[in-house]
Amino acid sequence: MRICADKKTMLDAVAPCLGTVATRSASEMLSCLHLKCDEEQGKVIITSFDYTKGVRSSFAADIQEGGTLLVDALKFNAMCRALPGDKVTVEADVNFNVTLSAGGAKFEIGGLNGDLFPAMPVLEGEKGFTMPRGLFRKMLQQVVFACATVDVKPILTGILFEADEEKLSMCGCDGFRLALRKEHGIKGLPIESRFVMPARSAQELIKLLPDDDEEIRIDLAFRHIIVFFESFTFFTRYVDGDYIEYQKSFPKETKTHVTVPMDAALGCFERCALLIDERARSPIRFEVTESGLHVVCRTANGRIDEEIPCRVEGEGMTVGFNNRYLLDALHGAAGTGAGEILMELNSPLASMIIRSPEREDFLYVVVPMRLT
Repeated sequence: MRICADKKTMLDAVAPCLGTVATRSASEMLSCLHLKCDEEQGKVIITSFDYTKGVRSSFAADIQEGGTLLVDALKFNAMCRALPGDKVTVEADVNFNVTLSAGGAKFEIGGLNGDLFPAMPVLEGEKGFTMPRGLFRKMLQQVVFACATVDVKPILTGILFEADEEKLSMCGCDGFRLALRKEHGIKGLPIESRFVMPARSAQELIKLLPDDDEEIRIDLAFRHIIVFFESFTFFTRYVDGDYIEYQKSFPKETKTHVTVPMDAALGCFERCALLIDERARSPIRFEVTESGLHVVCRTANGRIDEEIPCRVEGEGMTVGFNNRYLLDALHGAAGTGAGEILMELNSPLASMIIRSPEREDFLYVVVPMRLT
């Protein structure tokens, strides 16, 4: 293989691939970029894949000799960036020794036969839909934090997608909290589609998605979800298994309703966070009375005592919560533009629902902590 390409164009094609490289894998191939020359179109196709998620991109090049190649992703990217000038030449000999050169500088690194790369899925879905990519990004952000981070129940390490004609729902749950986000009016949704995307794939996708109103195409294949960008394609396997019946997490009745301005609630819980760290973990204490909401947090670092302006309907009670869980839920709700939140309580041991008093596009559930 021997190619010559514009340095910036090549680096722009490499960048989205770096997030799907397996840097800690026992397989050397998964830490590499797969480069394949397409001589007919005059471009080089780059692929990264860690068996769960991957990216395919391409860049225009002067292909002087075709072929395929595996090269360490992080080293290749760093060396290309370090080379001087605007043009970079990449050359591999019959033993897959790779030379990167530009100007008077030259790097030599070892490569691998491109045929050793894992078999790739077909990047073409059986059905799909389109939506603004900024909206898709926000919806992922508003639920991914609630997914489990350990594999005790692997299905909970992913985001549940449910599509029903023009409504798309996403749900994340780790057993202690739940995040549900809905959006209506999305055209082209397959009827009654249901699948689970790995949370780690969603986190990588969030980094790649711009926050704008440009339309993005999302295809659903047999085992993969495929997201098509202008210059590259992102794909990830579904999480196998049946998702929990998350609706059972919703309390059947609520005795107390507390309506709070979003800014006031966020400000209070962020101040509580200043006292909570790895050494000093403590629940925050909700004291709901007919006159308002009293929040208290005591840790080894200090104490905060604050009254939040609100409207209270129903019985008074005292409940404890994990402040991080509350903050995550409120940041997710704030992303929808909600000016107020409604907190629905039933008892000191029952889950609290956080929703909008007027809208139905988000819902969060937080399990309480025992107070001592």
